Amino acid sequence: MDQVFNILILLGGHIQALGLARQAKKKGVKVLLMVPDGYAVARFSRYVDKTLVCKTEVDLLRSLEMHRGKSTMLFPTSDEYIDVIVRHYEQLSEAFTVALPEWSTVKLFADKTRTYKFAEENDIPHPWSRYPQSMEELQSMSGQLEYPVVIKPAVMYDFHKKFGKKAFLCSDKDSLLTKVAGLVAEQYPISALIIQKFLEGGAKNLFSFGFFSVNGEVKSSITVNRIRQNPMDFGNSTTFAVTVDIPEIEEIAKHIIQLTNYTGMGEAEFMLDKGQYKFLEINTRAWKWHTISEGRGFSFIGDWMDYLNQKDLSERKGKEVKCAWVERLTDIAVINKGVVRGQLKLGQAMRSYCRHKVSAVWSIKDPLPAIMYVLMSPILFVKRY
Repeated sequence: MDQVFNILILLGGHIQALGLARQAKKKGVKVLLMVPDGYAVARFSRYVDKTLVCKTEVDLLRSLEMHRGKSTMLFPTSDEYIDVIVRHYEQLSEAFTVALPEWSTVKLFADKTRTYKFAEENDIPHPWSRYPQSMEELQSMSGQLEYPVVIKPAVMYDFHKKFGKKAFLCSDKDSLLTKVAGLVAEQYPISALIIQKFLEGGAKNLFSFGFFSVNGEVKSSITVNRIRQNPMDFGNSTTFAVTVDIPEIEEIAKHIIQLTNYTGMGEAEFMLDKGQYKFLEINTRAWKWHTISEGRGFSFIGDWMDYLNQKDLSERKGKEVKCAWVERLTDIAVINKGVVRGQLKLGQAMRSYCRHKVSAVWSIKDPLPAIMYVLMSPILFVKRY
């Protein structure tokens, strides 16, 4: 064995980082956390060896320079940190083992215009999408669209940061033109927007294929139905997910992974539309519910560490048991709101809890993050939403 990877630097400290820290520690890895402020759930974990608050990008790069080493894995846990790595990719990839796929793959899935054109070129089922470059072009196509449609950005994180939403729903031509004009007036370029068919059904029709792959070959995977999210229409985050076995999703996801020669962790999202599973996107970083793998006896980050340490990996999905993942604090709020609005039935929501569950935050061996998560929840809500 030429090299032992024994340090993990996590960029960002929310729930996905907490799960990665706990799982990496089981591999004997030292965990260093870099966060923009003190309101990070993961920083309270006993499995995090050190936390550095880096308020600016300059602070972050300076701190990284002090911890450089090819035996260290640099792992972004949000799109913002992916953007930082992309802009300094040459510098950081020379200093660390960067936990991202190849730059071309990151770019493909970071920009949804590229993603959907890739899907179209390769006959991958996806919602029809249009990419107007001007208001005149949008005006011309608006009368020919099948409504309702959604307005969504090609690149999500800056759009959500600016408008507090992932997408806008338009029921007719007038609402489409009015809302796009409003976004343009807010200094968001129309060329950065996508007009896409609205897929009905909500979270109950939302599925994800979580995976770790090497050179396009899937080594570990789990498919889930993300039955609740916050908010329920265009969710910023999953609050409850259950494992499912859907060969059609697995087949499409593996085809995409093979086409892109993907190495790393990823979450491929799908929506069931009139009996067909349609591809939405791939997140090239860790996602919140990745720790559901613990219900099946493995971890994606653990498999990645084994691969980096040159251990043989055969494809696996873990123990074939049905389990769920829950971010309980937010999920309770989602259930309450959904019941009041008539989107959810209380009895059905409560029955979803009657199964083996992996908690997003709570751990009897590491209780402080859950306690602090509750105490900080008002601040986190304002910061995130």
